[in-house]
Amino acid sequence: MTASLNGLIVFDLDNTVVHSRIDFAGLRRAIIAALRDARVPIGRDEELMRLSIGQIIAIGEAEDGDTGRRLGAEAWRLVLEYERAGMRQATVEPEAARTLGALRDSGFLLVVLTNNARLATLDALEKFELSAAFDMILTRDEVAMKPEPEGIERARAHFGPRAARTVMVGDSWLDGTAAQRAGVPFIAFRPKPEALEQRGVPVWVVVERLDQIATVVDGSWPTLRPPS
Repeated sequence: MTASLNGLIVFDLDNTVVHSRIDFAGLRRAIIAALRDARVPIGRDEELMRLSIGQIIAIGEAEDGDTGRRLGAEAWRLVLEYERAGMRQATVEPEAARTLGALRDSGFLLVVLTNNARLATLDALEKFELSAAFDMILTRDEVAMKPEPEGIERARAHFGPRAARTVMVGDSWLDGTAAQRAGVPFIAFRPKPEALEQRGVPVWVVVERLDQIATVVDGSWPTLRPPS
């Protein structure tokens, strides 16, 4: 790989670089239960469980705006509690440090973009000594949560021409949809194909190991544009 082929690689964190053991299903149930306890009019549990955490919380935040309550703040408190508990049990993807180091040595800029809180994110990166591998760390405390493309767009704007070529790497439809909305290719890391297919998420390539990314980005990249 040559430095002339560098660009920006945006990595999801959880279930991509590290495995935090966050009980996402339990967290969704806890937030839904809190909304029901507050008598917020919401749909059926099976429908709500398909939404992202942020989308469920947005229901409570909308109610806050109408009533002056603090359901959103309580939901985010639950999220941070679950996140930090999950990070304490986290493991790291075996090829993470080696892959990130090789990509940096080849001239790529590396960014973490996660829907986790900054505190929980730093807990995980510091635990595995990965903080220094990234040129930028973006969390939900700085940018809108995926599937919104703001994090990708913020990173591209920050790095300017060096980010003319940008790719998103992640495991979920949230990552792929953010990439699609930002007009950048998506490398799916051990995804659940049905989740991507149900939402029409375009995938550049699927990889099963992080060290396969170097080979992918060493070739020609697709040219995409944000949807109009």
